Amino acid sequence: MKQKFDIGIIGAGLSGLTLANSLLNKKINNFILLEKNRTLENDKTYSFWSGPGLLDIKKKLNIKIKKEWSQLEIKVKGESHIIDLGDYRYACYESKSVIKELYKRLVTKGIKVERGCLIKQIKKINDEWEINLNNKKILLKNIADSRPNIKFDDKYPSLKQVFIGSEVVSNTKIFNENIVTLMDFFESEKNIIFTYILPFSKTRALVETTFFSRKINFKEVDRLHKKNLKKFNIKEILKTEKAVLPMSPYSEARADNQYFRIGNFGGASRPASGYAFTRIALWANQIDVKNQFSYEMINHKKKYLTNWLDKIFLSVLRSNPKEAPKIFRIFFTKVPIASVIRFLSDQARLIDYLAIILKLPKIIMLKGLLNLYVK
Repeated sequence: MKQKFDIGIIGAGLSGLTLANSLLNKKINNFILLEKNRTLENDKTYSFWSGPGLLDIKKKLNIKIKKEWSQLEIKVKGESHIIDLGDYRYACYESKSVIKELYKRLVTKGIKVERGCLIKQIKKINDEWEINLNNKKILLKNIADSRPNIKFDDKYPSLKQVFIGSEVVSNTKIFNENIVTLMDFFESEKNIIFTYILPFSKTRALVETTFFSRKINFKEVDRLHKKNLKKFNIKEILKTEKAVLPMSPYSEARADNQYFRIGNFGGASRPASGYAFTRIALWANQIDVKNQFSYEMINHKKKYLTNWLDKIFLSVLRSNPKEAPKIFRIFFTKVPIASVIRFLSDQARLIDYLAIILKLPKIIMLKGLLNLYVK
């Protein structure tokens, strides 16, 4: 006898577990969670903004902050620009702490969780979905799939964010623990390349080497990352994480009838930055106000002006990557920081959009806009 559930959630990452817990909040409990890994892996560091007018993510997802900062740095051609965040903060936490809490709540409530399961096949049978696991079959009315796509969307102006990050301990007090280095740019003709540093102390930090590019070339990223780490007199590498994130304005939650995509490939990643954590927290809020499981419940709502500006940003980055350091420098140093943060947090007001449009270089952005219609 095949087991039957109303909903099957594939993937016990942040999106899958957030959806599962949001369903529990709505007294929807006839669902199953399927995860390929047998153990919880502490392999991701999530960052987000906090402050006035923003969703209180710490409270919403019961997060234990690893560290937060009140200043950030943008570095272009060796010139450092320090930005004070005022009443806002940039914070980070390790994924395992939150995922562990979300997972524990499901188990406590008696939700069926299959760990270490291999999905061999998914097929439609009448109005249900049959999933063939390594040792059994289950039937589902709806599927929410957080697995990454095999292929990335290359439709203009889409890009990929490819990064490798290492949490390191240095032999010397080399890091300024009070300032996040958000972007320290390399000069490049065809890609946008920068170093991202989250300093936890004077001797310990997460150092990431990030590419915004059309192609995925981990070999090149790894080569530059290893070269990059030599600057910091490394004593020990505590952990390393790597990923490819979609930077595309064309994500779509509905893959087929009653089959939905969630996570980075279902709209959780912000197109122009790759930030996902805040979007997922806002998504949880959205789910809370819907009455039943549906496309309207789990589709990430797009704000027209935000998506439009993201498209223009991506168009400029893809067609003219050499201009990226200049644009990001202007964005963070000329636009009021409160407007920058609300925009990056998907909680912008009309005045924030106006501030961004007025301050960014007009000719470059206009070319980016025109390229959306001719490429």
